[in-house]
Amino acid sequence: MRTLVTFRILMLSGVTAYADGGMWLPILAEQCIADMQKNGFRLTADDIYSVNKACMKDAVMIFGGGCTAELVSNQGLILTNHHCGRSYIQGHSTLNNDILTDGFWAKDKNGELICNGLTVNILSYMQDVTARVANHDFDSVSNAIIEEAKAKNGSHFTCEIEKFYAGNQYYLFVYQTFKDVRLVGCPPSAVGDFGGDTDNWMFPRHSGDFSMFRIYADKNNNPAEYSPSNVPYKPKKYFKISLKGVNEGDFTMVFGFPGSTEEYKSAAGVEFSTNTLLPARIMIRAQKMEIMQEAINRSRAVRLMYTSRLASVENAKKKWEGEILGIKQCGVIQQKKDFEKQFVSKVSSNATYAALPQQFQKLYNDEGTYLRADAYFVEAIYTLPFFDLAHTMSKLESDAKADDAQAIVDNVTATRSKLLSALASRDSALERSMFCRMIKIYADSCKAFTPEWFKDNYFNQCGGSAERFTDYFYNNSLLADTSKLKTFCNKYISAAKLGKKAEKSFVELNNQLISDPAIKFFNTFINMYFAKISSHSNNFDYTSDQLNRLYQKALLENMPESIPYPDANFTLRFTYGKNERMTPRDGIEYKPFTTLDGVIAKDNPDIYDYHVPEKLKQLHAKKDYGQYADKDGSLHVCFIASNHTTGGNSGSPVLNADGNLIGINFDRNWEGTMSDIHYSRDLCRNISVDIRYVLFLIDKVGGAKHIINELDIIK
Repeated sequence: MRTLVTFRILMLSGVTAYADGGMWLPILAEQCIADMQKNGFRLTADDIYSVNKACMKDAVMIFGGGCTAELVSNQGLILTNHHCGRSYIQGHSTLNNDILTDGFWAKDKNGELICNGLTVNILSYMQDVTARVANHDFDSVSNAIIEEAKAKNGSHFTCEIEKFYAGNQYYLFVYQTFKDVRLVGCPPSAVGDFGGDTDNWMFPRHSGDFSMFRIYADKNNNPAEYSPSNVPYKPKKYFKISLKGVNEGDFTMVFGFPGSTEEYKSAAGVEFSTNTLLPARIMIRAQKMEIMQEAINRSRAVRLMYTSRLASVENAKKKWEGEILGIKQCGVIQQKKDFEKQFVSKVSSNATYAALPQQFQKLYNDEGTYLRADAYFVEAIYTLPFFDLAHTMSKLESDAKADDAQAIVDNVTATRSKLLSALASRDSALERSMFCRMIKIYADSCKAFTPEWFKDNYFNQCGGSAERFTDYFYNNSLLADTSKLKTFCNKYISAAKLGKKAEKSFVELNNQLISDPAIKFFNTFINMYFAKISSHSNNFDYTSDQLNRLYQKALLENMPESIPYPDANFTLRFTYGKNERMTPRDGIEYKPFTTLDGVIAKDNPDIYDYHVPEKLKQLHAKKDYGQYADKDGSLHVCFIASNHTTGGNSGSPVLNADGNLIGINFDRNWEGTMSDIHYSRDLCRNISVDIRYVLFLIDKVGGAKHIINELDIIK
């Protein structure tokens, strides 16, 4: 139990916190509060986290499972990023009513749009359960703790146990889960996603990246499934909005759910990722983006179908590029190696600890080839549009084995509907090009990890030509012809209705199914993956987890100052810093904010991402900014600060020294994306949309003054 004891001593004695990075657990705010107040914060630790009174944690939530949002009114109104709400906005868009392009503001609550499947989770409380979990079977103990929490809190609560410090500490998190969340409004995508791919992960930035939703509850203010009788949620806490703006040097704080960081990753791991793994992923995604962008540029219908998918592919690709740039610029690999030498010297009396850096290196040497193959498989094969459809189509065989005819009819009908629905949301020309490009990349790079069926057809029958293999695939697969697919499914249904008389028909249909190129492709690649790759990947994951746990245990015991906060794991954290400029490279300086002048300067009607709405241009020409103008007379659009953020912090509230909302976090600077592995105050900045620009867009561009009237605004 030495690790647990050491960690508790560490927490009780307090670790010096610094504004130079850190993703701090709100329950442990007391350990940071002195430094926060030294840097300008005017509130207390209880204002950040308390179980006895309303506090900041009550106004922040998980949005949709991957972003953060914040409450901004006493009627359940929430703000998040445009890119966080994009899929729901896109889901309500049609060619005749394209709210993704044109923007949308509900005229009243009756006009707010239902978002099926969208949930938000608000943290009720968190509890240290390390003493109950440590040295016990995690699954059985954690299940018992979760069941106790559910029984105590009720059915509308979600309970999870998360590990920290690689499994040296455990916390129970209890959330209220709201399932009736409706779209209130969003700016046009040319505002909400201004700059698109070109500006993503970059600064200076000019995006009005926000959207607005509302939480609904039952008459008792409890979470409930959607119902017309539900009413706006009355929160314990919501953020007041400051029009005072943010000035250079001002304290800033971000509260949200950062997804994942690896601050304590080994030197061997950082080196392998930087030099091998990420370059492969970047190359493959660049090829995907090229194909998707060409198709989107040609067709408005394709743009509606693929905008969100393209953004997802691009987001990680560009982030990885910046991560590599920052790691090399800061010399992170060498810093890690130098630190590990210090570590070995510090723990020299413990042979197990001292051997850890060498064990990390050996693990990557042994499994690196398989990790590379895994990355190629996931990026080039597993994510092919045909791959998931083939998986669905393969279920027709099991559908036909149901106990009675009606069950077969029902099963096949459901699978047919799922396939046809998925195919209707895809562009066949785009996906044919994607298939051709991806199989060529995989075949050229991973020949040792290809199934025999693919080798024979691709290299022998088609002479190693991706084009010829694609022709064979598309000319012979049911998935390439919706009419043939529908007819094939109907034959299954007809056979089911004939009962035993159709046994021969079922055999013929199943034989046709399993010989379909799409099914062959899916089955042989999946079997190859499990036979040749996944066992090594699983061994790597297990061994790496064990080494990381031991490594962080050793750091907590021997060098606690080097590990002051746990890695992000999509649990509620806060981070703090200041609004400050930076110099990312020689001769370049990022000022602390941007203005509407920069938006207008980038205007280009011929480029979708830079086509500024006419009304916004008119307001700029008149300098009609109303109460949202800065004291310098300009309209501030975005600002940067030295807050340590990552994926998951999208949509997080950015707060001033008084805990009032001044912005919405949405991005990081390109070089600073390496903060997931190494934070540098010189190089890392989070990027936020200024809340005054948000209100300006709602009020003067969107004309939704009723929304402005609902907010608690401090002038």
